[in-house]
Amino acid sequence: MVEANRHELRIVPASEAPPDALSVKHALDTDLVFEPMPPRMYEADWNRFMVWAADRNVSDIRLQPFAPAFVQRYGRLRPATPRDLTIPEVETATNLFYGADGMARLKQGMDFDVSYKARPERNRSIRFRVNATGCETHDVVTVSIVARVLPERAPDLSSLALEPEILAAYRVSKGVVIVSGGTENGKSTLLAAMIREMLLDPAANLSILEYASPIEFVYNDVRGASALISPAEIPRELPSFAAGARNAKRRNPKVAVLGEIRDAETMVVMSQMAISGTAIYGTMHAGSVEETTQIAVSLCPVNERNAVAVQLGQSLRLIINQRLVPSVDGKRTALREFLVFDKPLNHRLVSASPDDWPLICREALRTQGQSFSVATDRALAQGRISEETAFYFKKEFGDVA
Repeated sequence: MVEANRHELRIVPASEAPPDALSVKHALDTDLVFEPMPPRMYEADWNRFMVWAADRNVSDIRLQPFAPAFVQRYGRLRPATPRDLTIPEVETATNLFYGADGMARLKQGMDFDVSYKARPERNRSIRFRVNATGCETHDVVTVSIVARVLPERAPDLSSLALEPEILAAYRVSKGVVIVSGGTENGKSTLLAAMIREMLLDPAANLSILEYASPIEFVYNDVRGASALISPAEIPRELPSFAAGARNAKRRNPKVAVLGEIRDAETMVVMSQMAISGTAIYGTMHAGSVEETTQIAVSLCPVNERNAVAVQLGQSLRLIINQRLVPSVDGKRTALREFLVFDKPLNHRLVSASPDDWPLICREALRTQGQSFSVATDRALAQGRISEETAFYFKKEFGDVA
């Protein structure tokens, strides 16, 4: 831990930490034991287990033989079964999620990503994103499963405590808005809240096309007075995000939502659409605003790099990079680095070499955005994070020796 006084931050070993400092975390995990667990887990038992985990706000479920089932909540991974799983039990789960030939597919050296839906009640369903991959453990070739619980509805934007600058900038008539971050840092959740807010606007007049892998959020509870969303799942309805971007170009939407920007073809089509008048919203795996621009430039095809970079530089409107960090209540809270792009900043990007974009954006954060260092200070002042969390993240950002 970090113990703070008026003069310094001092590292305190966990063994010396006051009992109350760790009691909240331990108390939050006391309900994460799946009992009674049957002697053998069949499909109905796995269905019950998945519902049990979702009802306890678990984000991820991990299954493989010779180990307990593990669940992750608020960033902490815990064993959730009183005994190890067997090979037949995990194979049963595999075939439940994929179908009767799930194990046969894995044995051919192919993994799979699918959506799975559990129905604990007639009028309620819980959705999961499931990946299964062959693995070798205890000298046996078997399977490893990771299931992500998908929220039943997109959150209200007002519940995310967004910075006023983001609220003022995220609605664009054309151009590119990127929400970036690492895995499990709430990128899709933030983007879904933005889309929900657009659908609820009675004066929106928007046709929205969404391409996701899988569709994580549904908007069945929202009937927009002047907005309509048409989701397509990758690769079920279309083979790739690049195909989705091409598809959107032919359908002339006001807004196109790309679940992930990750290849050159997607970048090319996205930039062309943004220039021609479509608002593009997408996510990207990156650790900062600066890194987001680096990755975006790297996705531009080598033979078209300058042309595509110019289109992207003209089109950027907002980049948000989000991290979920431990909060004082034992859960997690969002720190956001963001940069709002205006015409002068767009012009600077277009006039510069794409290699200089990260430096330009780093400098612009001081005047028209927010760095992670500032976000950390604000979260500490608001009482959302502890001195310990602030210390470690500011050290990561280079603000603490």
